[in-house]
Amino acid sequence: MSLSLLFRLQAAFALLWAIQLIFLPGMMFAQYQWTPSLELVALGQGCGVAMTALAIIAYQLPNWTTAEQLKNAAKSLAVIAVLFLLLQLYQLLISGMAPGNAMDWGSTVITLLFAIGFYMKSR
Repeated sequence: MSLSLLFRLQAAFALLWAIQLIFLPGMMFAQYQWTPSLELVALGQGCGVAMTALAIIAYQLPNWTTAEQLKNAAKSLAVIAVLFLLLQLYQLLISGMAPGNAMDWGSTVITLLFAIGFYMKSR
């Protein structure tokens, strides 16, 4: 798998989260058994816009950089994936904020694979 493809897959994954957060926040919050208040929906939609920005950047980076520069960018994306991974594991295993269903663990595994992939391809 090429590094460019890995960036494009990251963009698609981020876009899936963005679509859920922006257009389907009630459905997304229901899986966590949260009551979607106006404030929570607004916060979720703001996070969705941030995920859209991450998706756009990840998608465009292979077009904006040389192969060597893309390796440097992959290091940053590996760090970002690790940060998301740490948050997911904290919410699943320590705080109990995430219910720990298959979707939670699936997303966590995908995030782990992105962290590993970006790290390995950045070397």
